[in-house]
Amino acid sequence: MVKIRTSAPIRIDLAGGWSDIRDYTINYPGAVVNIAINKRAHAELEIDEDGYLSMNYNCEVPVGTGLGTSSAINVALLSCINHNKFSPEESAELAHKFEVILGGPVGRQDQWASAFGGVQYLKFNKDNVEIIPFKPMESAIKWLEKYLIIAHSKIAHKSGEVHAPIWEKFKQDDPKILNAIHKLKNLADEMSLALEKDERDSIKNILNEVTKTTDNLSKSINDPVREVCERLIDNKTISAWKVMGAGGGGAVALLSNEGNIEETKKQCELAGWMVIEWSTETQGILIEKIEE
Repeated sequence: MVKIRTSAPIRIDLAGGWSDIRDYTINYPGAVVNIAINKRAHAELEIDEDGYLSMNYNCEVPVGTGLGTSSAINVALLSCINHNKFSPEESAELAHKFEVILGGPVGRQDQWASAFGGVQYLKFNKDNVEIIPFKPMESAIKWLEKYLIIAHSKIAHKSGEVHAPIWEKFKQDDPKILNAIHKLKNLADEMSLALEKDERDSIKNILNEVTKTTDNLSKSINDPVREVCERLIDNKTISAWKVMGAGGGGAVALLSNEGNIEETKKQCELAGWMVIEWSTETQGILIEKIEE
């Protein structure tokens, strides 16, 4: 009997989401900064002595959180199936193509975060993805690991339903939509510099600018979590917030002020949200082959 086991991390996106979608990158360069975290999707392929196959998979966090769970599952599954020809790039692109077949606008940041792990600064040009050499200060990442609280709102999240009307407006050359995505791409570039210099005020401002800019795409992106987050801003419990992924529910990142970490978590729990503890995951896809 042969078993192939794979796993791939999910991610949190700090800036640039929406600019990795092909509808945009076919004409304009996109950019994203994200962090793979220590929550993984797992897949196992088993081939018995008679050649019969069985396969199963799972993820350590709920799907529909906006944390790239679906892409991590697909990267793990396809790496499992394609283990003899494995490369991170190929696994990322196979997962992307598979998701395109399933329908709807699909970006590339999630699959590449799962395939490679770590803190990534990614550039998108047409159908090409480039990992930009990038050295965020360790102190900046440790600060985010301590103060950036990830909470799942448990509000139903279907990214396709959020994406579809926005990209329809984009195809109609709506300048408000185009300018907003340009701005989100520029904020990713700014975030990369802020992390390299550990400029914490800049990081706070960029996170808030991302939220402000996605409101220009559609209020529906942030509305499901807005009331709780704005109350925490007004109370000075947090200094910034942004939804994960396409929003419309799912998870939100809240940047707690110093001394308010436990209060931030408490308020999340009072809202019925689930806090997801996290740290940076430096490794991407892991593959293990077992022969019994």
